[in-house]
Amino acid sequence: MRINLTKKDIVNAIYMQIGFSKKISENLFDDIFNCIVENLTKHKKLKISKFGTFSIKNKKSRPGLNFKTKEKKVISERNVVLFKPSKEFKEFINLNNDQTRFSL
Repeated sequence: MRINLTKKDIVNAIYMQIGFSKKISENLFDDIFNCIVENLTKHKKLKISKFGTFSIKNKKSRPGLNFKTKEKKVISERNVVLFKPSKEFKEFINLNNDQTRFSL
């Protein structure tokens, strides 16, 4: 069972379902993700209707421990991306039938 979905897989799906060339499909994929990343970094929050909300949270530095060496280190401050699925997306995931398409 394959669990990783690659950019190439998504580009091929766009190519097969919509009929655009692979180059146009790749450009479409890149443009969509660039739009998502730009809006998320600019506004710190991005809601995609019926899918979910992405947000950026700042995590402060904190003490940490390397369990193998027992060495104490400081885990640096950083931003992390959080995702909260929408009600519709949660319902779709929890369906017990063979429905394989989620429509936004």
